[in-house]
Amino acid sequence: MTRVTTLIIATFALLGGLASLTAGPCSVMTNGPCDRFAFGPPPPVIFDVDVTEAVDPATLDASDFTVNGIPADTVALTNGDMTISFHFNTSPARQGANITHIPFGAFNCLSGPVLEFTCGFRYIVERPRPTPHPRPIPPRGYDQILPRVLRC
Repeated sequence: MTRVTTLIIATFALLGGLASLTAGPCSVMTNGPCDRFAFGPPPPVIFDVDVTEAVDPATLDASDFTVNGIPADTVALTNGDMTISFHFNTSPARQGANITHIPFGAFNCLSGPVLEFTCGFRYIVERPRPTPHPRPIPPRGYDQILPRVLRC
């Protein structure tokens, strides 16, 4: 090998090593319910969480995710093991403020343990509204029979 080839190989090896040293830890991306509102009924029973890199399925458990301290019942991975769907048999969300949590190291990604994640959301129960009905059309000559009444 020539010196130039050796230098190129060494440079790529160094840059590859630096890239792995500077790669960020596995973390949750906050594109879910954080700092948002969930409207119902029904209350949410599935919570999707996106992470920055693929999750090791062997280290993932439903209890890794809690809402108001209540662990999920089941878990599923999708999107190349980068989206986690936590399912609850009964929604743990209560009307008003709610907290979701994943503790540090709850599961592993390719680069190591996941960072701690906490976020809040508000669950708001919408009141039922009456269905609007069109006003009946009075029969022809109706206004001649009765005086008009305007109600304000």
